Amino acid sequence: MAEAGRPIIKSFKNLEVYTESFQLQIEIEELLKSFPESERYLLVDQMRRCGRSIPAIISEGWALRDSVKEFKNFLRRAYGSNCEMINHLLLSKYKGYIKKAGYVDELMGRYEILGMKITKLRNNWQKFK
Repeated sequence: MAEAGRPIIKSFKNLEVYTESFQLQIEIEELLKSFPESERYLLVDQMRRCGRSIPAIISEGWALRDSVKEFKNFLRRAYGSNCEMINHLLLSKYKGYIKKAGYVDELMGRYEILGMKITKLRNNWQKFK
């Protein structure tokens, strides 16, 4: 039974880390349209795959949640992809690819918070079952 005020998690789609990573994926995909053509098969491709991998790994891990060890492993991988995205955003900022003032810092902040939430979920999974 769920704690008072806490919704029952019936699907990976109910996980906050999934919904936030999915939203960030959509924003990253839109942002990448403005990157230079010279980065199409380099940074753009890496960021697209990385952005897509975080919610995909979370949803795949959810399917295997009966094994706490497996689910935690998937969350660890999602955290790794999350850190990779922060690195790619730092590079994008350095190269001046993101023109909107403050947006790259906002995105990095959101990914840092997402990383903390993924870690918290991994460390406290039994509370969310």
